[in-house]
Formats: sequence, C-alpha cells, structure tokens
Amino acid sequence: MFLLILDGHITQADKARSDYAYIPFDLPQPAQRLTVRYTYSAAMSSNQVEGGNVIDIGLFDPAGADFPGGAGFRGWSGSARNELTITPTNATPGYMPGSLPAGRYQVILGLYRIWPQGADYTITIEADLQDQESDFSENPDSSIRDNPAFSRPSAFQLSDPWLRGDLQSHTFHSDAKGSPQQLLDKAKALGLDFLAVTDHNNTSHHRALDALDDGSLLLIPGQEVTTYYGHMNVWGTGHWCDFRCRTPDDIRSIIDLAHAHGALCSINHPKQGGPAWEYGFDLPVDALEVWQGPWPYRNEESLALWDRLLAAGWRVPVVGGSDYHCPAGEDTNFLRLGQPTTWVQTTERSIRGVLEGIRSGRVSIGASPDGPRLEMCAASSLGETGMGGVLAVNDSELAEVTIRVWRGAGLALRIIVDGEVLFTQIVQGGDATIRATVQTGLSIRAELMGDCPPTLLPAQAPPHLDLSGWRWALTNPIYCEKTAEPS
Repeated sequence: MFLLILDGHITQADKARSDYAYIPFDLPQPAQRLTVRYTYSAAMSSNQVEGGNVIDIGLFDPAGADFPGGAGFRGWSGSARNELTITPTNATPGYMPGSLPAGRYQVILGLYRIWPQGADYTITIEADLQDQESDFSENPDSSIRDNPAFSRPSAFQLSDPWLRGDLQSHTFHSDAKGSPQQLLDKAKALGLDFLAVTDHNNTSHHRALDALDDGSLLLIPGQEVTTYYGHMNVWGTGHWCDFRCRTPDDIRSIIDLAHAHGALCSINHPKQGGPAWEYGFDLPVDALEVWQGPWPYRNEESLALWDRLLAAGWRVPVVGGSDYHCPAGEDTNFLRLGQPTTWVQTTERSIRGVLEGIRSGRVSIGASPDGPRLEMCAASSLGETGMGGVLAVNDSELAEVTIRVWRGAGLALRIIVDGEVLFTQIVQGGDATIRATVQTGLSIRAELMGDCPPTLLPAQAPPHLDLSGWRWALTNPIYCEKTAEPS
C-alpha cells in the first residue's frame, strides 16, 4: 500500500493571497483505489458564531487544474466530509469514479475561514497501486457531459403549456443527508414536472440521476457554483463548471464556460445570509433567483434589489428555488421542496423547452406547487405581449394589463411599475381574471401579497415569525419601449 502524510500550516496571509491552497502529491504507479483524509486545527463548530477555521477539500488528478474548468477535476465535498475514496468504478459522493493514473495529483483546500492563529492541517494519502497501467480508461464524466438526451423531448404530450418545478435542490453529493432517490421521490409526490439538482461545485450527482431517470420527471442537469463571494446555479450541462473565483472577471470566465456548453447561469439568493452576491450585476447571466425558500427568509431584500435593477433598465428573468437540502428521513425543517415553485411556459416537455422558457422570461413564481399562481399579458395600441416580452407604447400611452389568478382568494393583487404600486385589488374567488389600465414605465410586474394564516405554518416554523406582507406569487416583467408620438 502507498501511504503518504502531508502536514502544513495555513495563515490569514495565505488566505489573502488566494482562497485556495494546492497540496501536490505523486502516485508512482496507477492505482485501483485512492483515499484522501484530512484534519485541521481549531475547526469551527456548527453553533459557533466567531472564531475557528473552516477548510474545504477537493481533488484534481494529473490531467490538470487549470482555471477555468481544470480537466483533472475529480470532485469537491466542501467541509461536509473529512475523507474521500475513488476507484475505477465507484467514488464517495461528490467525486467521480474512473482511472487513477500515475502522476501528480493536487488536493485543493478551500480557505473559507482562517482565524488569526492560522490552521495546522494533516492530509493522509492511501492508495492501492497496480504493477502496470490499467485497461480501464473511461473518462469520469463520459456518461454525463453534454448528453444529447438532455435536449430530447419526451413522449409526454403537453395539455397545459405551463410546467412547475424547483430549480435549486441538494443531495448527499454535497451537503445534504438525503439520497438522489429520496429527493426524486419527494418531487414526484409533490407533482413537480421538473427538478434541477444543483449540488455544490460538483457533477457526481448527474451519474446517479441518470441511473434513476424513468422519464416521469424532467431532471435538469445542474450545479451550484458555490464561491466565497456568492453562489450561481448552472443549468443544462453535465460539464463541470469551475468555482475557484474571487473577481468579476473570474466569474465571467465561468459564465462563458457554461455558455459554451449550452447552459444557463442564474445568480442565487442575493441577500444577507444568502450569501450576498459580491460580483456585481454587469455580467452576462441568464436569470436571477429572486425568491429562495419560505418568503420571510429575507426574500424582501432580493425583491427590493430586483426592483432597483429593473428601474435601472436591467432585463434579466427571475426565478425561484427552494434550496432544499434533502434529509435522509422525514422533513424536520421549515424549508421544503417546491417552496417556492417556478412555473415555466414551454412549447415542449423537455429540458430544452424549460431552459428556453426561462431564457425568454416566460416564468412565474408561486409559494408552493398547489398554491397561488399568476400569469400576465399587456396590450397597447402598438401591440401586445406576455411576461418576458417587450411592449411598444406611445410616449403618453397607458397599458391594458390582464392578469389571470389561480387560488388567490383574499390576497391583494398588485401591479408594480418601476418599483411603484399603481394598482391593488383584493382577489374575489379562488380563480379570477383581472384587468387594469396603468401608466407605463420601463417595466410592469405583478404580485400577490397577503398575511400568512398561522394555521398554514408547519410545526417546524421558527417562533415569532413575522406573518405580515408575504408574497404568494410573482410574475416576470413586461418591458416597455416608448415610441415618440408623431407631431
């Protein structure tokens, strides 16, 4: 057996230079099994607020660690695990099985938090070596990356042009406890049409999902690019997209990499504790997650940010995502799958169809799969359009807005133009069609607002929760372009 122990010390100065430390080691021969374990001093406990270290871990093989998208990436587990094992056919969740050639490997340590005293680390490498090169030569991602099946429509025929799903969820391939099978079972029980599993910084869950796919649920290949300065979902490719970034130029390189593989990129939960997004918004992203988890989880901050961006002329669709971390058993948390639910209008039941619907802004967001929902269109003397579209209007013209409401009885329907509420009406009856004439601006959006009845809260809800002013549904905007009236 090959055994190697690597010790070192990391300081806050190291963290200031780079968020990642690379610890190289060489395998003199190919291996049938590779195990990496690590420990570090003064590890921060789960109930600590200050002090302590948090160091993440991942691995690159001899194919290289170049940024962005190092070809030798074999996986990442953050701080969720203290050891990993890879063989040609199996691997610890978060890591990709495949051949283990001789050559230089690099353990990557993510320096998420380093306290003033620094951190001592110990990395133990164990390997079962071979006498010669193995015949096993499968690329670890070969069954996953950019699979043409991702864009193939199913035989399912759409009777309703709207599909409902959840665009952010996690399994034990990153920091949740539940398996992909448990997550899919929950999604099917809720009646979701699509699900994006977006485990942090790896794609090992794609292989597991591919084996479980029975066609009853559209499984959108996803990854949450989890950096120390903000999170971003990537949907629509099995190709691993990097996360090792610190600057806007770095994240732009990752967005470009994702786009090159046909994927969409969405800024996640830009709010305090989300964590916040520190890269700015002058980036070629495809969507913004404006609603994450139950409404009182600071989603008011994301909504206010979105209104400011709209007032500045930003035209990027918004989506929701539960950020559900699947438990191994029953739900014991306030955060649940499908809360919120993203509704996407699409012409076909396929991953391609869902992603194109998101890209076009044909999206609304509701608090739950069977909760309130909105759809909006608007007309002027120059034309008409739906959510995500552009409405041409004369300079002083009003817009005729039509909104369909499902399951909205007793809630306040509000129409908002450039951040200002211009129309409010209490919805009578469960389903309704409401029309209003409003002044135009840069954008028009609608929402359902109302207090949460205490009877709707699960037993796991935090005490003293503010139940006032929750949003129950949001539309994407209709954008307005004014044409000067002829003199």
